Amino acid sequence: METTVSIYSDVVCPWCYIGKKRLEQAIEAWKANHPEDKIQVSWKPFQLNPDLPDEGEDRELHMVKKFGSLDRVKMMTQRVTDIAKEDGLQFSNILQGHQPNTFLLHALIRKARNYNKEAELAEIFFSKFFSESKNLSDDSVIKEGLAQVGMPEIELENVRNDAKLLSEIANEENEGKIMGVTGVPFYIFNDKYAVSGAQGPELFLQVFERLESEAGA
Repeated sequence: METTVSIYSDVVCPWCYIGKKRLEQAIEAWKANHPEDKIQVSWKPFQLNPDLPDEGEDRELHMVKKFGSLDRVKMMTQRVTDIAKEDGLQFSNILQGHQPNTFLLHALIRKARNYNKEAELAEIFFSKFFSESKNLSDDSVIKEGLAQVGMPEIELENVRNDAKLLSEIANEENEGKIMGVTGVPFYIFNDKYAVSGAQGPELFLQVFERLESEAGA
């Protein structure tokens, strides 16, 4: 069986990071019993905060503006930090630091497809933001991430100046919204079944089972 999974995601979305881990657990469990199956995962752009300036802004200021009182934001971030820990992810104080505009990061993840490093670069960006409190608006942090997955640092400038690629990312994000993607994470299996939210591995396994059943029908 060959399966494609398209993931609409944003690297500043904690549930997207949690969902990534849960999907990977499901894929690992599935392939343990179906080693001949091929599951191809691709990443789609979705910006949680498309109106942020290119340089981003202070994270606490951003969160309070978006969600209301500081007390409410603290409760939200503590809850998601606790859930992430159950999935093996260590979030630092995710209320502090810098909130980046993620459009360029999406374009870089797409560029990483040329190196077969999409998931790896997404993981690096997630980790830098949630676990290391790094500023993803900082070119040096981005270049460090590129180097970690084996991509040349010059790709940052290449992508920044690639009008065709940037247009493709913008159009693809818009197409997702037209299709009905209003929040992330959002998964599409074989262009047929959609799953919304950071569901548990069991649900993803149920989708694989359905696709296998249909393939053998």
